[in-house]
Amino acid sequence: MKTVKNFKIISALIAVLLSSLSFGYFNVGAGFTYGTTNSWTLRVGIEDETFSMNADYLINNSWNIAGGVYFSTEVGFKVGPFIFGTYNISANDFSVMYGPVIGFTTKQIFAQIGYLTDFTQFQDISKGIFAILRFYVPDPPGMKMRDKLYLEGQYYGGNFKIIVGLLEP
Repeated sequence: MKTVKNFKIISALIAVLLSSLSFGYFNVGAGFTYGTTNSWTLRVGIEDETFSMNADYLINNSWNIAGGVYFSTEVGFKVGPFIFGTYNISANDFSVMYGPVIGFTTKQIFAQIGYLTDFTQFQDISKGIFAILRFYVPDPPGMKMRDKLYLEGQYYGGNFKIIVGLLEP
């Protein structure tokens, strides 16, 4: 039984490493979550201009897995489907919310807003709002950096998350 678990972990790590080679950036970060859950947060993921998948570990509490596929519009916005999964460690419970998002990206800012629900019952709109505002720290004067340092604020389900992260090519 232990070898099966180790095989699954090794397979998942290999899949993440191989997929990070084909995507633009490998994302690592750390921060804190405030609200209904207060916890330190560690982030790992992969991102590109058209795809993102990040896993946030709220220490001793839960995993949040968020990702989406983005399509550019003629007016400069990006739209697409988004999914947000939460695995609560203590309750051994997994829930998935999904829905549309719209956003835009400039050289220094990434902003995104959407509405996420499981579509099984009516949900208060304020509980389904998902928003991200990411600020990319400018390169030092006279230097051109390949990686991107960022500060991010994320809101969803009564929780506000602040992350400091690095996108590595």
